[in-house]
Amino acid sequence: MGRREFVAAVGGGVVALPPSGRAVATGGLVVVAAIAALTFRDYGLGWDDYTHSQYGDLLVSFYGSGFADSRALSFVNLYMYGGGFDLIAALAARVLPFDLFESRRFVGAAIGVIGLFVTWRLGRRLGGPLAGLIALLLLATCPLYYGHMFMNAKDAPFAVAMAIGLFGIVRALQEYPRASLATVAICSVGVGLAIGSRVFGGFILFDALLPLLFIVAVEAREIGRKAALRECGAFLAPFIPGAILAYFVMALVWPWAVVAPLNPLRAVKYFSGFFERPWRELFDGQLILVPDMPRSYLPTLAVLTLSELMMALGVCGIIGAIVVCVRSDLKHPRASVGTPRRPAGCCARGSLADLGHGSDAPGNV
Repeated sequence: MGRREFVAAVGGGVVALPPSGRAVATGGLVVVAAIAALTFRDYGLGWDDYTHSQYGDLLVSFYGSGFADSRALSFVNLYMYGGGFDLIAALAARVLPFDLFESRRFVGAAIGVIGLFVTWRLGRRLGGPLAGLIALLLLATCPLYYGHMFMNAKDAPFAVAMAIGLFGIVRALQEYPRASLATVAICSVGVGLAIGSRVFGGFILFDALLPLLFIVAVEAREIGRKAALRECGAFLAPFIPGAILAYFVMALVWPWAVVAPLNPLRAVKYFSGFFERPWRELFDGQLILVPDMPRSYLPTLAVLTLSELMMALGVCGIIGAIVVCVRSDLKHPRASVGTPRRPAGCCARGSLADLGHGSDAPGNV
């Protein structure tokens, strides 16, 4: 079974929608956007709104002064984060007919809708039109994502950036061994935005590395190690200028990261420890210092904040992806990675399950 034959076989196993399926998904996006446009003013202030709005103004001054006003590069601890959302919101507040915080709610809603669109497209690539529609509906109706996209200046934009990067990675793996320029650009922008939002966004590179190693290993068994490595090198070559683009995007939204070459590593060290004065959170009927939370805290939080349907489908998706990866009835070893919806799917489903998560505030992980 060759690559094309395998793609056709996989396509036959994907649950499709009628031609109106795309219209249903598009209509869902339009409905969410309309609801967001009608209700964004009803949301109050977030916990860091004032500080983040100041950071955005300082970033505007930094660029507006030709890099002379460097206050943004030492503002509290926010310079350790990217300020892409705050920068866009500060610029938007100058042209939108809303006050500063209403403008921030509006920009957050717009970025959240972009995240829904990317999730839909990613779901389509991984499982077909029906999977894309389900992914869109589940995320749009997830209070943890929908609410945070209005209020959360860190986590919601970070989740969207990770989704864009993951979408580009899945496209690239499906196009292996020749990724298109458009795919390289999507990967680069997504990775740059992810790392530029939070330095630990660099973990998204593992979503590409692990499936790529799997592909090369299978190819090496079929066509030889040298040929497989040569093919992998040809695949990676366009990503060299792509890495430059990613670095530029990261620098644009996180200028402190490029002031000194080791600054991203300094941010990793900073965030590797608990960098704020510990406070107590109520868990299991007790007030516990945040650094002393038991290991059961995060899984308990996930169970309480995610819907049962989303958790059940997420677990089934991960199990299904693993089963498909190790299927023994594929006669052509290369075919099993010919459309890396299979190896990439394991990474993708885990990352999608984390959309809307990731806050440094324990109650909003």
